[in-house]
Amino acid sequence: MKKTLLIGMSLAIAAMAGTAQAATVVVTNGGAATFAASKTSGPGTKVVTFDGAAPAGVAVTLSGASIVTGSLSGQYAQPFGSDGSKYLSVFGGTSATILDLIAPGYSKLSFYLGSIDTYNSFQLLNTTGGVIGTFAGSVLLGGPSGDQGLPTTNRLITFTRGSGDAAIGGIRILSTGNSAEVDNVRFISAVPEPSTWLMMILGVGIVGAAMRRRNQARPTNVSYA
Repeated sequence: MKKTLLIGMSLAIAAMAGTAQAATVVVTNGGAATFAASKTSGPGTKVVTFDGAAPAGVAVTLSGASIVTGSLSGQYAQPFGSDGSKYLSVFGGTSATILDLIAPGYSKLSFYLGSIDTYNSFQLLNTTGGVIGTFAGSVLLGGPSGDQGLPTTNRLITFTRGSGDAAIGGIRILSTGNSAEVDNVRFISAVPEPSTWLMMILGVGIVGAAMRRRNQARPTNVSYA
């Protein structure tokens, strides 16, 4: 089941973010299938699984947060649906920042979020690390309970930038209590480099010019009755 929230239409979100955002947030109920889908890769996509080195160009900065496995009572809980691999635990009063330092930005970013709590918060970042918008766990899911074993409180969160938003560069996870559990931060749909856009524009222009010349050179067919 998917639930879509249009960020920018809610006064509560606008107040927390500082300005109204056009970004779209899609939340997908958790489970083994959703978790597996959350770590799939493809062209223009990078995935930080926390099981080894981050993809080229991606910096993972832990400010008191830790990469863990399993569960520890009162500290962290393995996300429901997880395959048992390592994940990120952001404890109370700590944070973690995942930022792509070399890409020109992305259209989407997703992550798998376990036992969502009201005191978890997430800053969507642009390519220079500036904050596009801030989103609380309570806003994302309408009153999360922190339950560790429900699909509705362990979910895949996907941000899609609006047409007026800056390209997405990363995410910062914060928490005022134990803990925010995050896995499989996925950068999706890389924005083309400026040089790529230029080549595309030039290519379209060349094709258009060639078609005009061909049409001008084509003889006119005249039929007589």
